[in-house]
Amino acid sequence: MNLEQENKRLQGTVKLLLRRIEQNHSIQQHFHTFEFKLLACQCLRDLLNLLLIEAQRHFNLSAVSLVIIDSDYSIRELMDQLDLTDYGSCLQMRNGVDFLATLYPQQHEVTLGDMDVLTAGRIFPGAGRVVSSACMPLVRQDKLVGSLHFASDSTERFQPDMATDFLSHLASIVSLCLENCIGREHLSRQGKVDMLTQVNNRRSFEAELERELERAQRNQEPLSCMFVDVDHFKQINDQFGHQAGDLVLKHLAYEVSLQLRKTDFLARYGGEEFVVLAPRCPQTNAERLAERIRAAIEKMAIDVCGSKKVRPTVSVGLATWCPKQQGRCDLQLVGHGLLAAADEVMYQAKRGGRNRVLSQRYELLESAASSSGLSGASAKASQ
Repeated sequence: MNLEQENKRLQGTVKLLLRRIEQNHSIQQHFHTFEFKLLACQCLRDLLNLLLIEAQRHFNLSAVSLVIIDSDYSIRELMDQLDLTDYGSCLQMRNGVDFLATLYPQQHEVTLGDMDVLTAGRIFPGAGRVVSSACMPLVRQDKLVGSLHFASDSTERFQPDMATDFLSHLASIVSLCLENCIGREHLSRQGKVDMLTQVNNRRSFEAELERELERAQRNQEPLSCMFVDVDHFKQINDQFGHQAGDLVLKHLAYEVSLQLRKTDFLARYGGEEFVVLAPRCPQTNAERLAERIRAAIEKMAIDVCGSKKVRPTVSVGLATWCPKQQGRCDLQLVGHGLLAAADEVMYQAKRGGRNRVLSQRYELLESAASSSGLSGASAKASQ
């Protein structure tokens, strides 16, 4: 080989190396862009949307799936509370790591290549034939917490002899973000949820009331509010003990939640008193909802102290505000007045014999500059 031929060979080698460097730089930038998006996620919904929806387009994949290890069901419960149920089979929750043992039999390292039909059916259910795939273990503190999977319809996309540096780094970022988002959601829920009954607390209700009042006025839609108070609750505590009283509150909160629409908001307001906010719900519909709650609780028989049963009842006070009839007004006054109206008729139900529903329409009187007024009251009692 003469000098000219050697020079051309070296030039070709340099061009090839430069092209590979450019490709690697482009790939690196592509991964970095996605990783920055991951690190910017502030909630679990944003993170899951990015991983399970946007990643498919960003990396030009045929399918993406995620497995999360949830041995104590706490993540599933959290996702139910956050209404994160719309990802289908691409998001799987597993009690243990056995499901992933075939993917990572020895070490928790990225695996590339083709996948047998059975494994592909479990990892990418409903995705069709998987030509090549990348399986990335999600590890935190040397513990496998999940697995992220990319599928491609190209045999050249993920080959066993390819470098896995970018994918390994991506898996580390995903593991960290998943842990952070789940932890943040748990902390957020603790600040908004009543620890005994696991429904919303008074603080979260007050924030929701403000939002719903604004929405009702903006859309000119009725807003109903009801207080649900346990009858003779002190007698339950005195006769069976406070643990039995706590159990009654837990069962009652759960039963009330079963009767509500998806858009309704339930909170423990204090002691044995619960409050329900029903947006876009006229008085007649709200009365039917309140009666359904009262009747469902009347049928309950809660086991306490072994063979003893408590059969609780509730008194329900309901008030409905119709902004269409009043135009724009001071929403802070409306909020205070609506709660006061519901509370007033709840105590009327107590004085009228308990285990009943009373309702009335609430209006902010034009003359009320610093207080609210009631007018147009109507009542409905259920024995």
